[in-house]
Amino acid sequence: MLDHINRFLFLALGLVTITGCATQTINTSFNAFPSDDSMAYFSEGWIIQKQESDDYVVQMAVRDGKQAWEPITALLFVQNKSEEPVNVSVENISFQQDEYSIDLLSYNELTQQHISRAQSRRTALALSAMAQSFSAAQSQTTTTYGSGTAYGSGGKASYYGTAQSYTHDPAASAAAQAQIQANVQAGVSNIQSDLQRNLNSIDGYLQKTTVFPGQSYSGRFQSQMTRFDQRPESIYALTVELDGERFSFKFIEEADIQTHQRKLF
Repeated sequence: MLDHINRFLFLALGLVTITGCATQTINTSFNAFPSDDSMAYFSEGWIIQKQESDDYVVQMAVRDGKQAWEPITALLFVQNKSEEPVNVSVENISFQQDEYSIDLLSYNELTQQHISRAQSRRTALALSAMAQSFSAAQSQTTTTYGSGTAYGSGGKASYYGTAQSYTHDPAASAAAQAQIQANVQAGVSNIQSDLQRNLNSIDGYLQKTTVFPGQSYSGRFQSQMTRFDQRPESIYALTVELDGERFSFKFIEEADIQTHQRKLF
């Protein structure tokens, strides 16, 4: 029986040694999907496709690379050549990745995301400060251990015991509380600074705007998280609808998936 167990352990160890641990490296790249309806070109890290009708010139630009699952960042340009004003917003755009529909973030949704993250950081900071403040207010406990031997007419006896004392240092507690408050104020200041920087970063984000005849408008927008299903290629289709006219832009994401085998032994 012991010999059987030993053989089993040897086989199991050999299997682990052979298989090891597998990791993946995924690199993705974007390119314009070939189309007779669109003219495509590159400019400073953007892939741009352009379509034109009698009434509009529409250009769609997408960043030329991203990580798998990351949202896309894109830029829409509309020139109104018609005789009527037209409204432009993320509501004019639909996004399809392969067979999946993916939502686009509105300006208000993106703003709320930044505000919610800042609020979560404030809450975590407050809870941490509360715990530190409670700890600083507690009395310090000192434990003394003792042992010995007592001798008498009846012989000797060994003894041992502990004694605890409680002390409170108001000055040390006040200094600790002041440091906690200073850390909180610095943390709140950093959170507010980060929030303002994030809000400033979305200046130029696509918001509902009326483009009058002879005028142009451009705005950046962002999608929700994309999908990654281990496909070597994925098709991203962005469709813009303006007053009944549809302008379709397609981009292809190519994925280079490398599997690395690492032996455990």
